[in-house]
Amino acid sequence: MITYMGRVQGARQQEGRSGPRPVEEWDQSLLDGLRDDFRSYMRLDLADLTGRSYDSQERQYRKFCVRIGKPEVPDAEVLARFVVGRGLNDYKLSTIEVGVAAISRWAADEGLFEAEQQSLASHKLVRRAMRVAATHAVTSVNQKRPLSRADLRVLVKHLRSRRDFIGDRDAAMFLVGWAGMFRSAELVGIEWRDLQVYEEGGEAEKGVAIYVPYSKTDQAGEGAWVFVAACEEEKEMCPLRALQRLRKWGSADGKVFTAYAGGVGMKKLTVGSRLKQDLRDAGVVEAEQYAAHSLRRGGATHAARQKIALRKIQMMGRWKSDVVRLYLYAAPGDRTE
Repeated sequence: MITYMGRVQGARQQEGRSGPRPVEEWDQSLLDGLRDDFRSYMRLDLADLTGRSYDSQERQYRKFCVRIGKPEVPDAEVLARFVVGRGLNDYKLSTIEVGVAAISRWAADEGLFEAEQQSLASHKLVRRAMRVAATHAVTSVNQKRPLSRADLRVLVKHLRSRRDFIGDRDAAMFLVGWAGMFRSAELVGIEWRDLQVYEEGGEAEKGVAIYVPYSKTDQAGEGAWVFVAACEEEKEMCPLRALQRLRKWGSADGKVFTAYAGGVGMKKLTVGSRLKQDLRDAGVVEAEQYAAHSLRRGGATHAARQKIALRKIQMMGRWKSDVVRLYLYAAPGDRTE
């Protein structure tokens, strides 16, 4: 299948072809693959690294099935046993979660989970097994905490009190990153020309649409529009107002988030360092447990707490698989208001 995809790209370049090819001209190897190896094609939406990780998880699950004498197919009861076994054998919780996402994806591809279930990972037996595993699994020391809305509110209030460019820039950057569930590379890549502001209509229609030209999981380079809603009931927490405030400091061209007013764009690594420093200055405890990904994780976790469906969160955050579940586990002590 990979060989065929490479040939397709080469043929497009040689022929200068941009339009669709009629079915009668389709390559026979493609037809054979769609008939005999459809699952491989259904995985083309995964990032390469995620695909390799899922392959590894599936192999481990198959080995477990053989060891306990069960068929090598996705099954809620078998997956639950696999999860508990991993929890009791020193696996990191994050690795167990990836495994559940991988097998759940396999089940979805094969149409094997029950129709009323959103995914195999949502099965009550699997969820219960995850709770058991969570009490025994090794917690990754590198996993950063999601930024709660309460701590984001404290942070923004502190940044507003600075009354300077850095304060307005960081407030806008964190509000947009949190509400839009942006990766740091996406965030610093935003340009003013990528924004479309909507100030008319009802409350749900007000906000800003932000174009992301490329991202980690956008293998085809198609880009995506991300709508970030305004926050009318709490103006200081409104991403749209924060961007409008930031725009008063400089040019309407170029990068939105710059090193200084009218300067060059920020580096993606700066997002995390600024977040930690601003949290420390705002008096938020354990600031070292946060990183740039805390914005993305925080937005996703807050959405889950608001009872937004997992599939919708996945779409909003531009995740290509159930790996979004890894972002929804907050530390027990996190404040949620």
